[in-house]
Amino acid sequence: MMKFYYRWKFTVLLIVILLLNITRVLTVDDYEDQFIVDFLGAALLATATISLCVNKHSRVVALLLGIPAVVLSLARNLVSDHWQHAVLIGGRVATLLFLAFIIGMILQTLLTQEKATVDHISGAFCGYVLIGVLFAEAFCLLEVVVPNSYRWEGITRSDGDDSFQLWLMLEYFSFTTLTTLGFGDVVPMTPAARFLAIWEVISGQFYLAVLVAGLVNLRGAQEPTNSEE
Repeated sequence: MMKFYYRWKFTVLLIVILLLNITRVLTVDDYEDQFIVDFLGAALLATATISLCVNKHSRVVALLLGIPAVVLSLARNLVSDHWQHAVLIGGRVATLLFLAFIIGMILQTLLTQEKATVDHISGAFCGYVLIGVLFAEAFCLLEVVVPNSYRWEGITRSDGDDSFQLWLMLEYFSFTTLTTLGFGDVVPMTPAARFLAIWEVISGQFYLAVLVAGLVNLRGAQEPTNSEE
C-alpha cells in the first residue's frame, strides 16, 4: 500500500489541493463552514509532509513550519480582538515559509529524478499551483500590514482585515498574474504590491521554462531506451 502511495504521491497531493479549492468555493458565503477549509488545509500539510519529506530532517523542518501555520490559522477566530491582528500576521508569515519549503522540496524531488513519470508531471503542476497560493498569501499579508495596497470593485471590506472574500479576490489576482492574463480588474496600488506582482510573473515563467521543459526533455530521452527494450 505504501509503495503504491509513494509511487503516486504527487497525484495524491494534487487531489488534496483540488479538494481544498472546491471547498473554498462552496463555503464562500457560509463562514461557519470555513472550518472545513481549515481542516483540508491541515490535510494538505500532512499530505505534503508525508509525500515529499523522505528523511527525518526534512520532516522535522516541515512540521516546525507547518504546525504554527495551521495552529495560528485556527486560533485567529478564538483569541480576543486585541490579539487577532498579530495572530493573523503570524499565521500568514508561517504559511508563507511553509509553502516556500514545500515548493523547494517539490523542485528538489523532480530535478533529482532519473526518469520522468506521470506522477512527476502531477508534481510539476502542484508546484506551479502552490506558487500561485504562496503569492496569494503574500498579497494578503501585504494588504493586512498596508491596507489598500490593492484596488478592485465588487467587494467590500466590512468583514475585517482578512475576510474570506478578500482572500479569494487576491488568490484570483495571484493566478491571473502568474499566468500573465492580467484582466486588470484588480490593481496593485503601492510599490510593494507592484514588486510582488512582478516577481510572481518572473517566478512563474522561470518555473515553466526550467522545470517543465526539463521534465519534457527527460521524458523524451527515455524513448530510445524503451524502444530498444
